[in-house]
Amino acid sequence: MNNVSAVGLPGGLSGGLSTGQDDPEPDSPGAGARADLAGFETDIQCDDTRWHPYLDMVEMRLGALAHMLALPAHGEVSVKLTDDTQIEALNTRFRGKAAATNVLSFPAQDFAAPMAPNALPETPFSLGDIVLAFDTLAREAESADKDFADHLAHLLVHGLLHLLGYDHQSDAAAMQMETKETALLAKLGVGDPYAAAHADADKADRKGAQ
Repeated sequence: MNNVSAVGLPGGLSGGLSTGQDDPEPDSPGAGARADLAGFETDIQCDDTRWHPYLDMVEMRLGALAHMLALPAHGEVSVKLTDDTQIEALNTRFRGKAAATNVLSFPAQDFAAPMAPNALPETPFSLGDIVLAFDTLAREAESADKDFADHLAHLLVHGLLHLLGYDHQSDAAAMQMETKETALLAKLGVGDPYAAAHADADKADRKGAQ
């Protein structure tokens, strides 16, 4: 779960960066799709057919999140649904880490701290890009015995909050971000993704205190 300091990427990841694959035909399932969700626009590019069963879910949950966060109608976010190969290329290029990861966020707005919606530009703007890798998400969901759709919802929330200025660079910032994620996910009907980790940490603390 990574926030990449890549403000001002030309054209946005969904339309401006090559990942080494041919662009899909305009009417193909992998072509970019734009959805006007409660006024807030989402540009979705699907580069892997394994994502197809989840496309409607991604649109609906992003629409719900835009409503919950009161994001203005003149804003936009881009989402790239891809695989480990493509996300590893992006992770290497922008973070110097030659490994796949679950999600990358490329903010288009430069906020020093988590911001309120009323601090967003009053003119049309992009929040930035969220990139998700199917392979890594599937492995993580299976390893943690989580529903794939719930894990996907968590990473959509996580990636979107990075675009809004949240991070986990300190314990305090991580707690603030986790609390916001958990609250948003609860409204989506998804359980606390950190519950097991917190329970394990509490158990370890109690054991250490004995």
